[in-house]
Amino acid sequence: MSATISAVKRRACVACTAAKAKCTPQSVNLCQRCARLGKSCTYLELPQTKRKHKAAPSRVEVLEKRVDQLMSQVAALTRQNGQASPSPDTSNPLPNDWGSSRDAEPDSADISAMLDAAQDPSHGLDPPTSSVLEGQPSIVDRGLLSEAEAERLVATFQLDFVPKFPFVLMRHGETAARLRDREPFLFLCVVAATMGSAHPLRKIVTEEIMKHVTLRVVARSERNLELLRGLLVHSAWYSYPAERYHPRLLLLIQFCVSILHDLRLHRKPSLHPDEQRALLGTYWLSVGLSGMLGRPIMMKHDGRIDECMERIASTEHLSDRWIAPFIHLQTFLATMDEIYASMQASGGRVLVQVTRGSLQRQFDSVRARVEKDLSRCPLSTANAIRTEIKYIEMRLEELSLREVLWIAEPASAVRTTMLMSLIQRSKEVIHTIHNLPVSEIAQMTIITSAHICAAVGYIPTAVMTLLKLITGPTPTDPAMEAQVQAIVEVADYPNLVTELANTLETRLEGMSAADLEMDIVGSLCSKMRLLARCYPYQIRAIVGDTSMMAAAPTNVITMTPPVWPSIYGDLDDSMFPVDNIQWDSLLSSFTGFS
Repeated sequence: MSATISAVKRRACVACTAAKAKCTPQSVNLCQRCARLGKSCTYLELPQTKRKHKAAPSRVEVLEKRVDQLMSQVAALTRQNGQASPSPDTSNPLPNDWGSSRDAEPDSADISAMLDAAQDPSHGLDPPTSSVLEGQPSIVDRGLLSEAEAERLVATFQLDFVPKFPFVLMRHGETAARLRDREPFLFLCVVAATMGSAHPLRKIVTEEIMKHVTLRVVARSERNLELLRGLLVHSAWYSYPAERYHPRLLLLIQFCVSILHDLRLHRKPSLHPDEQRALLGTYWLSVGLSGMLGRPIMMKHDGRIDECMERIASTEHLSDRWIAPFIHLQTFLATMDEIYASMQASGGRVLVQVTRGSLQRQFDSVRARVEKDLSRCPLSTANAIRTEIKYIEMRLEELSLREVLWIAEPASAVRTTMLMSLIQRSKEVIHTIHNLPVSEIAQMTIITSAHICAAVGYIPTAVMTLLKLITGPTPTDPAMEAQVQAIVEVADYPNLVTELANTLETRLEGMSAADLEMDIVGSLCSKMRLLARCYPYQIRAIVGDTSMMAAAPTNVITMTPPVWPSIYGDLDDSMFPVDNIQWDSLLSSFTGFS
């Protein structure tokens, strides 16, 4: 520290004090942190701080006395060993002027550094903000991806993918060449999101992304906005590899939340637009995946979220107007999850009715606000928002599946109505996806994939719950048989999920069977087809073989093979090992995701 700085005994600069960060001087009026971040660096002198640091001189005196004591002990030890002063070529040489404790005084810069260290509760070095992989050749430099294809993928992201996830925005006129030079990790994540599941480079690009995550985020604790934006893109369109319980996906989202807090975006006085989008995107993804995967990774909705939504809506970018509807819907889902988690089984039907009515009123208000923005959104954005709305409508009926809430009245009319509504709402979610243009199927986020899983899992669960309530131990009443028939026909489950699998598999064309199982959507499609094949056996196990079934050759309960389309073609059902398939475990692949 220069003499000018030490003369007024300044502590930390204004910016570092506000951020509660360590302030290390670099020059007369500039600290290292402000130099690195390009901030204005301002120090307050002791007279300006009035009595705030009045006690500082006494601390200096304490430190000076302690240094004097240490130097006296060193001098005594050297005299005891018969040495007037330490030899210049010893392994631990001491300065020549340490022979007298009375004459030696610690340097003012050392005292200032010690005082700064005493005020800073943290310890160790600041995490690096630069990349350890900087200068490494990119996948384009290595000849794996052509310049032309890289440009096409970046342009595709800006045009088609941002409307589904408007939280990471490229600069106007951004090129792949500039992006990979300036933000190589974000470039990799954009390429991975847009190249498609069947692309031959998908595995290589994913491994390259994880190399950055491992070396930069984990090994070196790097923290910067590029890493956060890249992780958001990679998580939003995560599809490979598919893993049981999704540990990697959870880890990526946890990294997003951690980096956001380390960058202090949740407390920083003012955020520029990219930081605001990153904060809102982290909130949207963490809340959505926390509810679906049942893990505590979510952020809380607070005043900073509202502040960022208000500010980002006034920028020059149209896509920033689309952020608020996503956030409003996700916030309502978080509220719903909290209420569901706190419900007591003793409340029974009355509690369900009161809760259901209250949530419906809140949702009506949120939906009215969101639908005002739909007319100003592009079609692909509106489709994504409508899918979110359909998903919430389905989730409002979820309480009908919670057996502990219906112990006293398992077959209540309220419950059966909710179960039928759950089947209808789930079908609407599936139909919404089925009716999307093929191009939009490839652009679905991981959140939409999880919504599909929930719908696929809710329908058979609701159908079988209803059938068990209706049939009882002896399903022989003709009126009861008509009810069973109506429920099964309304659900139309095998046809529904098979058509859904056909729709989703348009994004998987050309992939091998092994590659399909390593892709989240591919794995789900194969399980959907297995659900369609096993579902009739589960129905028959509940309703039994009655005369009604034999007399109705066209209905689904007869188990006629043509009624049950599957990947097995004309394979005889007697050869299908249905007894070896654990239905509950298979179904949990979908209900567990949501």
